[in-house]
Amino acid sequence: MKAFLHKFRERYKTPIGFSGIIFLLLVTFSFAMFQGGFVSWFLFYSVLPLVLYSITMAFYPIQRLKVERYISKNKLMAGEEIEVTIVIKRRSNFPLFYVVVEDVLPEVLLRETRYEGNTHQIQSRILLFPLFRKNLEYSYTINPAPRGLFKFDQIQISTGDIFGFVLKSTSVSVQDQIFVYPQYQDIERWEAGKMLQSGMKKVGKRSFTDYTSTVSVRDYVAGDRMNWLHWKASARSNKLLTKVFEQQRNDDFVIVLDHCEKSYGTQDWLFERGVSLAASIVHYAISKGGSIGYHPLSGKEIPMNIGVEQEWRILHELAKVKSDVKPPFEERLKQEYMAGYMEGKTALIISPNLSEYTMKTLELIASRQQTNVIFFYLALDSKLKSQELTYISRIRQFGVPVTPIIGSDFNEALKAGGTYASI
Repeated sequence: MKAFLHKFRERYKTPIGFSGIIFLLLVTFSFAMFQGGFVSWFLFYSVLPLVLYSITMAFYPIQRLKVERYISKNKLMAGEEIEVTIVIKRRSNFPLFYVVVEDVLPEVLLRETRYEGNTHQIQSRILLFPLFRKNLEYSYTINPAPRGLFKFDQIQISTGDIFGFVLKSTSVSVQDQIFVYPQYQDIERWEAGKMLQSGMKKVGKRSFTDYTSTVSVRDYVAGDRMNWLHWKASARSNKLLTKVFEQQRNDDFVIVLDHCEKSYGTQDWLFERGVSLAASIVHYAISKGGSIGYHPLSGKEIPMNIGVEQEWRILHELAKVKSDVKPPFEERLKQEYMAGYMEGKTALIISPNLSEYTMKTLELIASRQQTNVIFFYLALDSKLKSQELTYISRIRQFGVPVTPIIGSDFNEALKAGGTYASI
């Protein structure tokens, strides 16, 4: 019932108020006519200008106001500051006692709005007293800017008479959008190749032999093919020597970020840390001339490529990603690998999941040929528990390198690497 009355009052406030103004004018006029005297007519003529103003306000064309929004920059990194300025231009000098302006923002941006120097401003909403001024302006900042793709649209404006009988409001569509890319850290050193050759993973799964390029020779051992023998070198040394061929490494990486809803629950900050880690690895790989791609669990895949443009393509997708995938992460990961989407690549899996199910899923993936996995575990606490250490140790035994990400300093986590993963 209260909601109905509120909606009714908002919709018919101006017509009801207009009727109240006319009624007030008739009452004061009737009082002056019947009562007479200086006081009665003084009261009538005192109320008359205000009543005429209220009547004029009822026909004020508020929809003809020109509203503009200026944003300091539309592409930036998370944590930077955005300054937004709202400018309202009027065609006439008709006096307005007050104007309420609100830039309607998404809730995530509204929490970060800041303003200075105006006691009548609350976040992106402000109360102005323009009177005869034709140009109105106010500003607010968003600091720090959260990661995401944000669209600005509606700016709400309302004004009215001094009595509050007449309320004029409008909503103006001024469309803008900003891309806030995830913040990345400059990784000093991270060598995935050594991780994969340190006994955790068979190198042959991510390298191949170029049989057309011989780099040296070695002594013959049982099992070597006859066409590998270097006959000229064998004749000179009077013993069988086998050719040693060049090993071509495949440094193609693909980011697999866990963005399943059940993986994070209410821990939004942990998901943001995972996105930031993914962005940091992408920046590091591109800066070292590597090839990297992005494979979301839902949405469009970005094939592997090199160069700065590839970095911005992936950052563009990471700016929009949300933890909104419904199925559990392990199930989606198993489906992607069983479909063979990542064969011949090294998948960098970033997830806060570490359980028996996670361990068995990674074991299954590690057993597939032409597939490499490096697992980045997003730790919830500042110290790993004994159960977590046990799972990490067992996963490493399957040949999957595990790097726990503890804290917000990725360099420290990558340097520590296996130190955390020991019991």
